[in-house]
Amino acid sequence: MITLLVPPGAAPGGREPVDETESHHLRVRRAAAGERVALRDGLGLVGTGRLAAAGRDWAVEVETVERRPRPAELTLAVGAGDRDRFAWLVEKAVELGATSVVPLETDRAGSVATRLRDQGLARLRRQALEAIKQCGAAWALEVEAPQPLAEFIARTEPGLHWLADAEGAAPPSTLDSTPVTVVVGPEGGFTEPERGALLSAGYRPLALAPHTLRFETAALAAAAVVTTARLRGAHG
Repeated sequence: MITLLVPPGAAPGGREPVDETESHHLRVRRAAAGERVALRDGLGLVGTGRLAAAGRDWAVEVETVERRPRPAELTLAVGAGDRDRFAWLVEKAVELGATSVVPLETDRAGSVATRLRDQGLARLRRQALEAIKQCGAAWALEVEAPQPLAEFIARTEPGLHWLADAEGAAPPSTLDSTPVTVVVGPEGGFTEPERGALLSAGYRPLALAPHTLRFETAALAAAAVVTTARLRGAHG
């Protein structure tokens, strides 16, 4: 069954327009009027509907709607490195259950010529939405605007605070739904002053692999660790 993105607020019995991006997807898939489709809006909606022709465009007649609760918070704060690798990170982070990604402006990320910038955010946010179609998630992760590391530290996020560090301790084997924030350095890692600021703010160094990882690999390893530990905690 094709999964279609619909605007927030879709309700049973309603008729929702299909945007151009989704219409192109339907044309590629050779969809037909009357075909049953799965629906997502990235904000918890899981539903079904049927395609309807709207002139040269498409609409969807909404049949069923269920609202799923937002999953346990998992924030990945990652040095804003190469934009293409960051885009891959966002897509996979959706699949692994992350709820938000924060690109960090750090000393070493600033020297990356192809680093993620504000103008790339719209593309990333669309990719986060597109990713839920493939994996079936009800919620797309939030992609925040790049922000300085010091500003992020000052936010005092609730819950557990981890710093991805090859010399850190092993992560816990089980977790509950407590919010988790994982900070990952850019290419070349954090500078010593940056690392010191994170440690002073209560971030606990945790090793995610026996070797140094690229920023996108470390972020996804962290997401996998948290998700797996939460599954064990829920079923243990």
